[in-house]
Amino acid sequence: MSGPFLKIISPGPLCTVQDEGRFGYQQFGISTSGAVDRQAFALGNLLLGNQPSAAALEITVGGFEVEFLSDGVVAITGADLTPDLDGLPASRWETFPVSGGQRLTMASPRSGLRAYLCVAGGTDVPAQLGSRATYLAARLGGLQGTALSAGDEIPAGPVQDTPPVGRRLPPDLIPEYRREITVRVVPGPQESHFTPAGMENFFGAEYIVTDRSDRQGVRLDGPEIEAGPEGYDIVSDAVVTGAVQIPGDRKPIVLLADRQTTGGYPKIGVVATVDLPMLAQAVPGGTVRFQRVTVQEAQAGARQWAASLASISFVDASPTGYRVAVGGVEYLVEVPRAGGSPQTAGAARAKVSVDGVPYAVEIEELSP
Repeated sequence: MSGPFLKIISPGPLCTVQDEGRFGYQQFGISTSGAVDRQAFALGNLLLGNQPSAAALEITVGGFEVEFLSDGVVAITGADLTPDLDGLPASRWETFPVSGGQRLTMASPRSGLRAYLCVAGGTDVPAQLGSRATYLAARLGGLQGTALSAGDEIPAGPVQDTPPVGRRLPPDLIPEYRREITVRVVPGPQESHFTPAGMENFFGAEYIVTDRSDRQGVRLDGPEIEAGPEGYDIVSDAVVTGAVQIPGDRKPIVLLADRQTTGGYPKIGVVATVDLPMLAQAVPGGTVRFQRVTVQEAQAGARQWAASLASISFVDASPTGYRVAVGGVEYLVEVPRAGGSPQTAGAARAKVSVDGVPYAVEIEELSP
């Protein structure tokens, strides 16, 4: 490991080190863990030119602040948690440089639930059982197996090539995190446990995301799903990420990254892998509908997503022109995108010095 790259000032409700996940140990009861939103995580590493397995910080909800202890290049993906770098709006879905002493904050969500702070070289904590992913239930991985706390210092891994600065994701690959989502589900393996009315409710009703949701699963509220005479208990068998369990309260639980490895509730279906990121970003109070698909349709969606990553063409983020009004006089200013994004810049949030005198300014983006 190298020296520390960043220091946690405030972790917010939950901040952990995550990577692709820990595979090959489920027979011992060890969950795969890893990033809940695998798509946002993967896109961050692609932007930076990291290895796919490079670890990042997963930030939930907001209330987050870090101080950078050395220079580097980072990218923020996933939820819009109003990121600011030294008081100015920070870019999302784009690489930008940071300097030692600068502070990055994420206050509260505009859309989505989980953001990823990816760093060039990856977050370099010790690997355990082949992964740096934090599995909280087993106190495994990450930084001593726990959520990050104020004062924790995190190193970055070595960088092979010069990290790209100002590399942006093409607009068609930037997800839109909505409060109302529809996810595709392959029925089974225990759909026969449920009555026709129960199946009709599951695929026809709207469910609400509850505040009891976490990294283990999304807990939903809504119409009850009726089981047949076998009830809501089965002999425990293996579960997978995306499995939809129906426990005795008759409400769905969609299992996520920190799921258990076996379970004794019948599974009415499994969410298509390509749709899991929508559930990873589902906020309490949001709504979920389920759409029945075949295994072949779910596989086709996964192949389409993989193909889009293989053929990705990044965008160069060039400086953007602004009209700046200072004391009633207009100035045309080109603002580099490295630390602040035109998409999120707002009035009276920029700082401009004219002849060495600092001004608070209102920014209006010019049309191309």
